[in-house]
Amino acid sequence: MTIATRSPIPSHVPPELVVDIDVYNQPDGAVDPQKAWRCFKGKGPLVFSPYNGGHWIPTVGDDVFRFYRDAQHYSNRLVAIPDPDADKMLPIQADAPDHSQYRAHIQSLFTPKAIDRLEPKIRALTIELIEGFRAKGECEFVSEFSMPLPINIFLQMMGLPLEDRPYLRNLIEIYVTDPDIEHKAAAHVEVHHYMDKWIEKRLAEPTDDGVTLVTKGTINGRPYTRDEMLGTLTLLLHAGLDTVVNMLAFIVLHLARSPSDREYIRKNHDKMPDIIQELLRRFSGPNLGRVVAQDHTYKGVLLKKGDRVILPVSLFNMDEEKMEDPDTVDLTRSNARHITFGAGAHTCAGALLARREIAIFLEEWLARIPDFETDPTRPVNMRALPQNSVFELWLRWKPAAAH
Repeated sequence: MTIATRSPIPSHVPPELVVDIDVYNQPDGAVDPQKAWRCFKGKGPLVFSPYNGGHWIPTVGDDVFRFYRDAQHYSNRLVAIPDPDADKMLPIQADAPDHSQYRAHIQSLFTPKAIDRLEPKIRALTIELIEGFRAKGECEFVSEFSMPLPINIFLQMMGLPLEDRPYLRNLIEIYVTDPDIEHKAAAHVEVHHYMDKWIEKRLAEPTDDGVTLVTKGTINGRPYTRDEMLGTLTLLLHAGLDTVVNMLAFIVLHLARSPSDREYIRKNHDKMPDIIQELLRRFSGPNLGRVVAQDHTYKGVLLKKGDRVILPVSLFNMDEEKMEDPDTVDLTRSNARHITFGAGAHTCAGALLARREIAIFLEEWLARIPDFETDPTRPVNMRALPQNSVFELWLRWKPAAAH
């Protein structure tokens, strides 16, 4: 792991608000990544980390929610911490009014009808993957299930070769988990080179796939530029190859430790929407950044144009002042509030697909492997990061007990 260096503290940052904590190396981040983000609480509604270029962190759940929705003061132009100064990913790094047009163009990939058409493929692949290791009585969940399931579905949607999965996943992992800005930039450039090759192919020979759809995009009455095509496909690649991978891993880790919740899910498929809502609330993944768009004062703290901000989702999802026992997964909660998919205009366009993949996983996994546990001889490898991540998770069960 790269060790981040401290940047000079800007003159407008009060010394008492500076915290000596790096978002890529948080205390207890390997124990409970979502809870680990609380390490920033206690010094004020905003604190400042001097690492990764320097940035603010709101420490109150309601403020995190407010910053996500306040496009006037907090621009999406920069979302990575640190920022590799790369080309924009679209629509996530576009502000109004262009954002809505970029988003509308890709939305057809994620409509309820589109997801319904994908469901048989998702279910068939889920069953195939589980049956591939069920008789062994063990699996490394990330590499054998949570990575291939959403990534294979995404690659099929986009019309990209399934054999490219390990190569692309490695590049995305570098971008979201490595604090070294040169490593991030190099991975981003390599993704661009890869996607540019496929843009060229689909411009010459259009097909019925996601890459072709993006090449036909228009904004403000004109066709997309090549950079806009690349920016859109790069974002879709990030979303398809990372977010659900970690969501599934956090969820199965919890279920491995909670037989009662496994039993509840098996007996209550009709309550699946509330079950998934609660799991998403507790096990958030992305913690995106923003850049301050104009000088202003927030709760007595001066924020200057160009300041960076990172928004820890779990401070809202697990707010002790808003919810009883927020650290505990309670599958009987009704419509638990969360911002795991963001909030406001930039709420994740692929949220419905993610929910469907999680629902199918829960149904098919628990029907075939109802009782399982973590392997105590192989520690879980996970970290609190701008993208909370599980890197390795070994599970085991009695093969004879699987149905």
